[in-house]
Amino acid sequence: MKLRSIFIVAGIVLASNSLYAQYTSDALRFSQPEQGATARFKGLGGAQTALGGDISSLSGNPAGLGFFTKSEFTFTPEFNNFKVGSEYLGNNLSTSKSKAGINQVGAVFYSPVNKTKGSDLNNGWVSVNFGIGYNKTNNFNQSITYGGKNAKSSMADYFADIAANTAPANLTVGSLEDMAYSNFLIEYDPSGYFPTTALNNNQQNIITRSGSQSEVNIGMAGNYGNKLYLGVSLGLTNVNYTSDLAYTENGNNLTYTDQDPVFVNGTYSFGYNSIQQTKGNGINAKLGLIYKPVNELRLGLNFTTPTWYSLTDNFSENLNTKFKRADGTTIPEYTNPLSSYNSEYSLRTPYKVSGGAAYILGNSGLITADVEYVDYSSIHFSSNFATEETNTNRDIAALYKGNFNYRAGLELKVVDQFMVRGGYSYSGSPYKNLDFTTQSYSGGLGYRFDNYSLDVTYRHTKWDSTNSPYTISSDYPDYSFTGAGPTANLKNSADNVFLTFGVRF
Repeated sequence: MKLRSIFIVAGIVLASNSLYAQYTSDALRFSQPEQGATARFKGLGGAQTALGGDISSLSGNPAGLGFFTKSEFTFTPEFNNFKVGSEYLGNNLSTSKSKAGINQVGAVFYSPVNKTKGSDLNNGWVSVNFGIGYNKTNNFNQSITYGGKNAKSSMADYFADIAANTAPANLTVGSLEDMAYSNFLIEYDPSGYFPTTALNNNQQNIITRSGSQSEVNIGMAGNYGNKLYLGVSLGLTNVNYTSDLAYTENGNNLTYTDQDPVFVNGTYSFGYNSIQQTKGNGINAKLGLIYKPVNELRLGLNFTTPTWYSLTDNFSENLNTKFKRADGTTIPEYTNPLSSYNSEYSLRTPYKVSGGAAYILGNSGLITADVEYVDYSSIHFSSNFATEETNTNRDIAALYKGNFNYRAGLELKVVDQFMVRGGYSYSGSPYKNLDFTTQSYSGGLGYRFDNYSLDVTYRHTKWDSTNSPYTISSDYPDYSFTGAGPTANLKNSADNVFLTFGVRF
């Protein structure tokens, strides 16, 4: 299957063919936050829909706030290491990137309902608790490097493709295709544009991503008769994403009849650089309940509304080229200033529905499990540019689908207040025709003493993905190109350590 990321047209839509900002892929990226959680719940695989009694309930199921019988403050720093192994044109490379930060901080305030002395606490409202917390829900820090020798195409084919049938005099000044034509990487004849680069060129792409998604939740929950717990929370979300791309290519010039003599039998090298910065804020809500048919069993249900985002995208790109004659002498470099484009758009992420069950093993521990449904085909993109809005939403519907996510965890009390935990989570592929699932394995320890708690968790996550430095349309003339464009197969992994300190008051 040929995947084509949709780009918004830079500047005035009808006047420019310079395309940027992969909105179809970004729409999915910003629609896959994880639930905020302390080290304890991360150690349980994030299975928290039915468990409660943790600040994590603010984002997982606010009804869980109703289990608190004291106020509590928690703080969670984290350390992350991200690795990417790439396979591109038969060549394998590996990169890694590490970063420390704050994953979670928050507090729950216990507020018992006043009752007359001697009242039955199992009748009526027992407490109404309030909570506020910050969670990091997505970590974009990643470094990707891949490269190899391409015997089928050059990025110059892509430049010729996006130039289409626009005559050189009508190319938008500062557009990517205009840069390529001015740099002599593409030429024009009555049949259209074609590259001046030969096959068997060397390509390398380096992508550096940084930033995160985060959420501040404000919520409340009521405990009715120590049987039914009802909760609601409001989430104020933030996106701060940066992607810095540096693509380089070198090889021999393509010899053709009318070529400038200085380029005949010579070599070329060029660098394409771009940087995308996306920032914005959003809002959502969560509604949940937990019911205890018996003291040992808890059943939970949570609904998370879509998040409505307002986002700003800043994009810059440039292209610089060097040539050498056949005798080895260098031609002065062709350079271009950065072309920058700004745009604003709105994004509605999918709703989520989760159900869970937790079984308390007396004083020995507990078992907890969740199932969650997310419909990624319901993502909606809104822009002032009607064509981009229509095309992006069309591709979202064509590429993405609904999927189920599963989480499970086990906690055992070993000695006194010392606990061990293990968890597993599985996220189904959001793609209709690609099996890109995500799996996480976690393990942790916990200790309770007086009004203090200390929890630590290690988690390993792995998933596959792909990345293409360029894609070429199916109607591109077959001068030197065969196929839709090269693709790197990526094996991603993340190793995370979370440490939560808590105090009850």
